[in-house]
Amino acid sequence: MLLVGESGAGKTGLSKILAGQQWQDSGSTVGAWATQWKLPVASLDGVEREIWLWDFGGQADQRLIHQLYMDDAALAALVFDGQKDDIFETLGQWDRDLARVSSKAFSKLLVVGRVDTGGLRVSRTQVKAFAKEHGFSGLLETSAKIGIGCEEFKQAILDNINWESIPWRSSPLLFKRLKEEIIRLKDEGRVLLRFNELREILQLRLSAEAARFTDDELMAVIGLLSGPAVVWELKFGSWILLQPELINAYAQAVIQSMREDKHERGCIAEERMLDGKSLTYQSSTPRIGEDDERFVLLAMYQMLVERGLCLRENTDQGSLLIFPSYYRRERPELVDHPAVQVSYRFNGFVDDLYARLVVRLHHTKSFEQDHLWRYAADFRTLTKKQLGVKLIRRVAGAGELELYFDPVIPMQERIIFSKYVHEHLLQNARDVVRLRHYVCPHCYTPVGNREVAMKRLDGWLHRRPASVGVTDQAKTLVSNGDSPTIVCSECEKRVPLWDEMEQCFASPEIQKKVQDLQEQASIVLDNESKERALVGDVISTVALAGQICREKNVSDHGIDMEVEFKSETGHATGRMVYLQLKSGDSYLKTRKSDGAEIFRIEKPRHAEYWREQAFPVLLVVRNSKSEIRWMDVRSYLNRESDNGKRLVKQIVFQSERFDVMSVRRWREAALSGKVL
Repeated sequence: MLLVGESGAGKTGLSKILAGQQWQDSGSTVGAWATQWKLPVASLDGVEREIWLWDFGGQADQRLIHQLYMDDAALAALVFDGQKDDIFETLGQWDRDLARVSSKAFSKLLVVGRVDTGGLRVSRTQVKAFAKEHGFSGLLETSAKIGIGCEEFKQAILDNINWESIPWRSSPLLFKRLKEEIIRLKDEGRVLLRFNELREILQLRLSAEAARFTDDELMAVIGLLSGPAVVWELKFGSWILLQPELINAYAQAVIQSMREDKHERGCIAEERMLDGKSLTYQSSTPRIGEDDERFVLLAMYQMLVERGLCLRENTDQGSLLIFPSYYRRERPELVDHPAVQVSYRFNGFVDDLYARLVVRLHHTKSFEQDHLWRYAADFRTLTKKQLGVKLIRRVAGAGELELYFDPVIPMQERIIFSKYVHEHLLQNARDVVRLRHYVCPHCYTPVGNREVAMKRLDGWLHRRPASVGVTDQAKTLVSNGDSPTIVCSECEKRVPLWDEMEQCFASPEIQKKVQDLQEQASIVLDNESKERALVGDVISTVALAGQICREKNVSDHGIDMEVEFKSETGHATGRMVYLQLKSGDSYLKTRKSDGAEIFRIEKPRHAEYWREQAFPVLLVVRNSKSEIRWMDVRSYLNRESDNGKRLVKQIVFQSERFDVMSVRRWREAALSGKVL
């Protein structure tokens, strides 16, 4: 169950009352807060029921990744402050956001919070009409502080959850006990545990009950708790995050830190974000221990990359993370700026949709990012011609994207860009409306009534037989003189609607090219996400081995991390190895003649760079089965190249498993002087 709404509406107080706790004055929720509401066993069917309450912070900055927790919602309560006059626009935005977050239907309640400070200032009739129009099951007026309406709220929740539609599981008593103990660990404030640690703690706690369980059974329970985001299994290091809501709290700190950038670039140094110490935290932000914090920040980073919400840009000063939806520098008005040729109106998470579109376009091979602006992104074709997108925010939760092109760009390139945006919105937004910006070919006056033009064109296209393709039928209709037109308001001549752009837009060949570009972007984002997971794996393993691990902060020629070894007294020795990370199955190919695994060196300068390093360079490869292996490529290259006299284009990957013991073996070799 979700409790959502603007900050200060009383959500946290209500969630505590629902969970059986006492009301207490509290500040605004930072990120999200989760608690369990256990229900009495139903007497008729004997099924134990429970509700997990998610209380989300209401500030705009906190909504960046609220969506991660909302997929399995059974009911949402939209809580608002009845003392405000302008509630309907805000309620409408939250309602649209709720409609976007889950693919499954769920019930909704509209709740007035903190009525002890005053009742509704707007017409109750209007609020009830809003609730009815937007599908809310009822309007409730509450105060957690003095108990007004709380029992009615509880009953409304129970009555409006469709229990029959929620999958139920028949599980052994052992599963119930494991779940209870994991939740107890969560309530005790534990943040992160490795799977092995969690297993040992649970074995100890259940030893008196002679309860034995397998790793598979424990993983099944973790999976059940992952559904409502009670705990998360991180994608690296076998970590179990017992407080997933911390991801939101740290994401808010990242966004707040970006807002302080005097250049308004919507970016933050990767090193600063992962270090965590210099981020801007609210006074109520729940900071955690440094060791746990490091891995929570790594997990947050990996999720941001996975969802395509940020770009990573290498600079001479280090890597920057750029968030397109938080870029605040205004684009200057240019007289010769390319004209808008098509626009899209849509509903949904506007910032999320825009950011993901810009990031995915950035990762295609056909378009190069040029400049980012406040809600605008300029790109260039491979021939350096300008095109781009501009976001216009309309009412809350609704926006319009304008697409502009340099007129010299070939029609096919314009259409591919347009179609890419078109497909992105169809897949991720709601109520998508495409509008062409026609220009009269006779007097060059823009056609003003775009909605009428598109309605006429769509109606014309839909008259074709279902068995005939769009382009074939359209050609037939054009040859019969049935091509749609609209009258120019200036010269009163006919403007053709089925023009070259529309014919190209409907082409199956264009659709195939767009699908290829989408796949390119998905592969890049997937690889980046996997690489971040590999970074987490390496840091976790090196930390467990008691050594020091750092990411390289400045763009390097093929070195991503370094591991520095400690002395017996725990001090840094200056002895280290360098790491080049690769994640995925595509980096190693099996040689048919002998079955050897081959790593191809893409750039000769990388091989030379690795060979000349003062310390060993190890190639670390993680495959799709999460198996991680590494190999010393510096010594291999020196041997195979005869110390640089011959060019080496590939490496026979003769590796060992990357684990705690292999890290310690390298430490012993480095400190004993066996390797330099």
